Amino acid sequence: MSASQVAQLTLNSGALNNADLIGLVFDRLDAGNAFRILGVIEGGLRRVPRHRRGPEQRLRAADLAETTGARPSLVGLPEAEQGIGFSIYVDYEDLRGLFEGFGSFEALDLLSASQLAQLTLSSGALNNADLIGLVFDRLDGDNAFQDVDGFLAALTRTPQALDINPVVRDIMMNRVFAVISPHLEGFGSQEWVSWFTVKLIPLLPSLTPEMLQTVTSNADCDAYHVIVGALSSVFEQLTSLRQRQLTPVLLAYLKQSQASGSTCGSNSGSLSTCLWACFGKFSIYVDYEDLRGLIEGFGSFEALDLMSASQVAQLTLNSGALNNADLIGLVFDRLDAGNAFRDVDEFLAALTRTPQAVDISPVVRDIMMNQVFAVISPHLEDFGSQEWVSWFTVKLTPLLPSLTPEMLQTVTSKADCDAYHVIVGALSSVFEQLTSQRQRELAPVLLAYLKQSKASGSTCGSNSSSLSTCLWQCFGRFSIYVDYEDLRGLFEGFGSVSGAPPRQRVAPATVLGKRVVSHNRSCCWFLPCSLRHWTF
Repeated sequence: MSASQVAQLTLNSGALNNADLIGLVFDRLDAGNAFRILGVIEGGLRRVPRHRRGPEQRLRAADLAETTGARPSLVGLPEAEQGIGFSIYVDYEDLRGLFEGFGSFEALDLLSASQLAQLTLSSGALNNADLIGLVFDRLDGDNAFQDVDGFLAALTRTPQALDINPVVRDIMMNRVFAVISPHLEGFGSQEWVSWFTVKLIPLLPSLTPEMLQTVTSNADCDAYHVIVGALSSVFEQLTSLRQRQLTPVLLAYLKQSQASGSTCGSNSGSLSTCLWACFGKFSIYVDYEDLRGLIEGFGSFEALDLMSASQVAQLTLNSGALNNADLIGLVFDRLDAGNAFRDVDEFLAALTRTPQAVDISPVVRDIMMNQVFAVISPHLEDFGSQEWVSWFTVKLTPLLPSLTPEMLQTVTSKADCDAYHVIVGALSSVFEQLTSQRQRELAPVLLAYLKQSKASGSTCGSNSSSLSTCLWQCFGRFSIYVDYEDLRGLFEGFGSVSGAPPRQRVAPATVLGKRVVSHNRSCCWFLPCSLRHWTF
């Protein structure tokens, strides 16, 4: 029989469903006409819907290779001679082994969705916007949903890591979402799980707020929890901006559910379980008051581990922790558990932004200062001018009355003159909140810094235009605890009254030996308290 007759016999005899008969067919084939007979078989097979073709109709690449004994080129053959009806069932790697040049994008229209996924993985298309466009042009046909499903299923089955360029991932997410969004309303629980926990996982970092809004509008509570879990699994791959953009969509869904009488997880057994079920890792971006409104009993310390540092600050303010040593201990256990410096920074920023007065008991303030200082002290040497200002004039202000001489020594050892003046100004702003003993203890540290600066050739403000300016820049309100002789040694011309502002200048003084006599003691406004009892 001729090749065409063998092909017709194959189609009409039931050989496509009989392993023994198809074996006889391949015994008849030889290397010269194998592909021609496959072309004829293809013509008949096209009339059989793809989804009705059984496993027996699938061409094994090994059989074809043994029969042909050659590596023909797929490119350039007439379609009828390519045998592609069977090729959709052949493993991609087998096709590459059989067909010279196979693996290019010239044969896209002839590949199944799963073969297309393998081509995508091996061709570099995941990092090439033009190639991925060709891939989705092929998938976006009459049976787009089924093909995209098969493509993503094959793509996510691969054992190799999927490293997708963000631009390409955005393109893929847009194309995929355009295909699946009309089908969302028909999704059952199995579809929500398979799509959002498997097939879409590589693309979820490119999910936009608008897409999430469309998705959640078609989701019941069970599906919502699947979506939240899936997004949480790729949370670190999202930009911080995208994390923040998606959170309000989740919050809006839960508020709408609550308004319609559905708790949707907000009454789970424990606060931590509830918070995870409702927001997953996105809970850190939800306002504390919104959480209190959604979740019954929220505001206790049970869910500390799931709160952001700013939420912990709001809890601290509302819970009475600022007057409770045990509670503040729990707060700092949470802050120390992750990125301590970042979290303490965010915590104090939120704490000092509050419009309410921050009233901290001295015992709790000491605990807070010790904990905070242990976290920030290793970073002091890296502080620039902006950090010195933001930390010492804003974030640390509520805690500065608990700064110890040892802490101040550590701080000043890392400070240049500009930073030193910031520190002096900050401490002067809380001067009245310091005990007199602490005031006296801090002054020698400031003096030692200035003496060391002078010894190294730096004036650090001690040569300012006026003595009053000098004294304020160098000691602030702590100058009253500095010995008179130390002041004279630091400030050129110290000992006269020329440094006093006009409103504080006095009647002419009379010099008697080494003693300055004046009729008004206000000239000594800048002198240490120990000298103010002198007779003038």
